[in-house]
Amino acid sequence: MKPLLQIAGLTFVCWLASATTQAGVVPLKDTGARPTIAAVDDNKPGDTGKLYRKMIPAGKDLDADWLASLTERGHALDAAITGSKKDDTLKYIGMPVGGIACGTLVMDGAGQLYSWNIFSDSSTGVVKQDVELPEGYIGFKNGLRKTIRVLDGANFMNPPTIEKFPAPLAQGFAIKFADGVVRVLGEKDWETVEFKGRWPIGEVSYQDSHSPLEVTLSAYSPFIPLNVEDSKLPVTVRSYRIKNRSTKPVSFDLQGWMGYPKYTKALGGKPGRVAQKDATSLVYSMQLPQKGKGRKPTVQTKGSMALTYLGKAKQVDHDGTPGLNASFTLAAGETKEFTFLISWHFGLNAYAPKFASAQAVSEYVVKNFQRLSADTQRWVDTWNDSTLPQWFMDRAMAPASTLQTANVKFAGDRFWATEGIGAGPGTCTHVWAYAQAMGRLFPSLEQNLREKTDFGEGRNSQLPDGGVPFRPSNNAQVAIDGQCGTVLRSYRGHLVSADSAFLKRNWPSIKKAMLYLIEFDKNDDAYDGLLDGEQHNTLDAEWYGKVHVLCSLYLAALRASEEMALNAGDKDFAKLCRDTFAMGSKNIEKLYNGEYYVQIEDPKHADAIGVGPGVYIDQVYGQFWADQVGLGPLYNQEHVHSALNAVWKYNYLTDVGPFREVFRKGRFYAWKGDGGVIMCSWPNGGITAKQREFWTFGYFNEVMTGFEHQLAAHMIGTGDPDLLLKGLAVMRTVHDRYAPAKRNPYNEIEFSDFYARAMASYGSLIAISGFAYNGPEGMIGFNPLVHPDNFRVPFTAAKGWGTYSQTLGNKEMKVEFNLKYGSLRLQTIRLTPKKEQSTHAQVTLNGKTLAANLESNKGGASIGLSEPVTLNANDRLLIQLK
Repeated sequence: MKPLLQIAGLTFVCWLASATTQAGVVPLKDTGARPTIAAVDDNKPGDTGKLYRKMIPAGKDLDADWLASLTERGHALDAAITGSKKDDTLKYIGMPVGGIACGTLVMDGAGQLYSWNIFSDSSTGVVKQDVELPEGYIGFKNGLRKTIRVLDGANFMNPPTIEKFPAPLAQGFAIKFADGVVRVLGEKDWETVEFKGRWPIGEVSYQDSHSPLEVTLSAYSPFIPLNVEDSKLPVTVRSYRIKNRSTKPVSFDLQGWMGYPKYTKALGGKPGRVAQKDATSLVYSMQLPQKGKGRKPTVQTKGSMALTYLGKAKQVDHDGTPGLNASFTLAAGETKEFTFLISWHFGLNAYAPKFASAQAVSEYVVKNFQRLSADTQRWVDTWNDSTLPQWFMDRAMAPASTLQTANVKFAGDRFWATEGIGAGPGTCTHVWAYAQAMGRLFPSLEQNLREKTDFGEGRNSQLPDGGVPFRPSNNAQVAIDGQCGTVLRSYRGHLVSADSAFLKRNWPSIKKAMLYLIEFDKNDDAYDGLLDGEQHNTLDAEWYGKVHVLCSLYLAALRASEEMALNAGDKDFAKLCRDTFAMGSKNIEKLYNGEYYVQIEDPKHADAIGVGPGVYIDQVYGQFWADQVGLGPLYNQEHVHSALNAVWKYNYLTDVGPFREVFRKGRFYAWKGDGGVIMCSWPNGGITAKQREFWTFGYFNEVMTGFEHQLAAHMIGTGDPDLLLKGLAVMRTVHDRYAPAKRNPYNEIEFSDFYARAMASYGSLIAISGFAYNGPEGMIGFNPLVHPDNFRVPFTAAKGWGTYSQTLGNKEMKVEFNLKYGSLRLQTIRLTPKKEQSTHAQVTLNGKTLAANLESNKGGASIGLSEPVTLNANDRLLIQLK
């Protein structure tokens, strides 16, 4: 696959009304005029195919400037995640600022903290609310729910703000001037407040014409990819960089305060002041009521919080709330940084084994502050040091913030998660199979899921027949897509390892999981490399017949298992997988209708829910997975590309509002003025009135970002210029839907807040970089698909991360690997120079020439080092091809 040299040309304008409209708060009631077309959700007969074609125009008429911004960093419409007081775009921002699996604590665009769900692990959503169902719409489960719950999109329709849902405790920071003037570091007391999102760090700047001081806040919890232990600290860091912009010295006090949460009981009265060697803390001991099975609290949990200043401070009273005060004088033009910590400890298992109290957390952070802050800042700088547009980098990473919410947890040493905060228990195998971010940023957490949960010895772990329950903590049911996903995630876990130890430990269980699928194939209507029969899947129903998406995933799992079997020395099983794959790769074309893939329904279950001849967003999902882990084409790529184009043609909308006026069943994850890709359409008919009666039919009318991100990454990864641009358009449509003017850009909502499936977004970075990595073999490769002449991007590996950059000329290619953290073992580097036949490669590590062999062909160039080398932090590997 050759890279696209310059993709921002305007030759695609014909398929490109603008998707950049910034609507305000979405209405909670139906106020628009009805279209003349009757709604179809009443199950009246009619030509639904004609209706779908009318409501989803084939021509998308997208704005040319918006199109150009998809690939051009620094373009006027390159929409980074930012907010400003001047245009009222601060209030919906809710960036997580706590550690992995330490509960939920978010910061709005003005630097204020809310959603203090750090006291237990039983919260639902960022905040819990119900929103009125718009008039005429059909709620969840065919109208069983009369309101929009958090699970159905309440926090999408009515985005939480600190004003709507005030914190349960008095807390804040302020500057007190010598003349007694107090300026709270929030939105109200400063003329100019600006937010810059560089998650995991959020930067907020405060300026005022009447203040000699300007302040910049950097707020975060330590977040260091590959280092789980230092990324799961129950603490938020608030570093204030204060500049005296006047011509005279300025004296002031910096204050922080924190009270007891309203629903807690203080133990021992007022908080105690603790002086450390390099810091001062106020420690709050408290008792929290925990609800039992009845309505009354039956269990009391003791916990603690600490407010810490890194330096000497006095205890003060701020309007009745205890706090800390530190006094300073800044000379004219002088700038200094001052840091507070808020830490907590409520027995949640992410941190309980390591720390005894919030004060112990504080002491650890203070002692290691320079390293923790430097490594976090280094990651942020590395991630944002790219030639790709900032909107792209922001959206690829933003959903990973779900790791810093109550969505993820530990039970002892076992990592587990829900689907969204407080919803969908059991680290659901089919939902989490979409997520790509955690598997790349923290491979050990995914490996933990395989070894402690999927293949462990606990209740409802892998069954004797090899099946892996899709909600192991809840039941023993197997979902076919989740089963395939478990095999594929195992292969990714192998690739991102430094050696083959993970695969060797788990190969018997992985093999059993694959055999479950092969036996399923053998026991259905025919052993043909395709799946048939009753198949539970991520849309919460049993589908029957030959289901394109599940057959596609099966083929990907077969290829992954073949590769793992060969590595494990299991040649017989490798052959079984290869032969089965060969049958399926041929037979899946029976599902192709000349434009896209369809489900061949089982006539014995004619009225069962499914998509049948519909255009389903996930129909070629297996190829997305194959691309992510370098398995190559699974089946006819011309047909696969045609299917992706069909999803664009029949499912992509620049405004879902008119569509939902007609198709009123479904939850609310996109609304009037929002673009999006609906789950399924039937432009050629084929959906029956009986099938529309299923409550799960509502899913097909919905827009869900995890599915969209999978689609976008797949389109991008094809390298086809038209599809690549369409994939970027899909991803940008998600980004615009979550613009700060409309709602929280960090909280992509599906079944509750911070939904795990949305972490598929990271797959777009893998795709656009053409990134390939095999840790045990010491192989790394890049094939940039946008502006490869001058390309720079971050990467993560088994034990280290850094920056890759390349420049291309007609006669030579220059490449640099700059490792920023950890180590990177290399034996083979795969590149894509302009010249089809490079003849010479020069490789140097920190200036020292390395012996290397070059193999060059039409597919690119492979540089094999005579001896493996290990790069350490700050090492630079340079390659020059001629």
